[in-house]
Amino acid sequence: MGLSLSNDEIGGTSLRIYVHLLEGGEPMGVRDIAKALSMPASTVLYHLRRLEELGLVRRDLGGYSVSKVMSLNGFAIIGRRLVPRLIIYSVFFTGIAVGESLLIIIRGMNPDKLLAIVTSITASIIMLLEGLKARSKVILGSSYLKKRVKTSS
Repeated sequence: MGLSLSNDEIGGTSLRIYVHLLEGGEPMGVRDIAKALSMPASTVLYHLRRLEELGLVRRDLGGYSVSKVMSLNGFAIIGRRLVPRLIIYSVFFTGIAVGESLLIIIRGMNPDKLLAIVTSITASIIMLLEGLKARSKVILGSSYLKKRVKTSS
């Protein structure tokens, strides 16, 4: 698939910039990235150079773009979208709940089927919420999550 680095190896800001470029799909200039991510251009340039040194990003006439797709711990890349694996598992458990619901319609209710539906729906919801939280941590950065925790308490 590509280079295998962990999310911890490139860290918050570099990771946010890398993911923005990956999902954007087109070369972008430093100012465009800085504006989109609400960061100073100097910060973006510093991290782009770091990503370039790692061989993850390249600079062309049109701007910076992803040169190597890396695997990120806990995420799958589908198309150009970074999808937490927990969301994929959530879809799986939703499928089980739908299947069990169809069996109830066809064959009638019993305690085992009800338990399977409740368990599947619970697992699906938990995994979906945790997957969305993991994605926002990568996309928005851990500092965003810390600010939200402080303001909500």
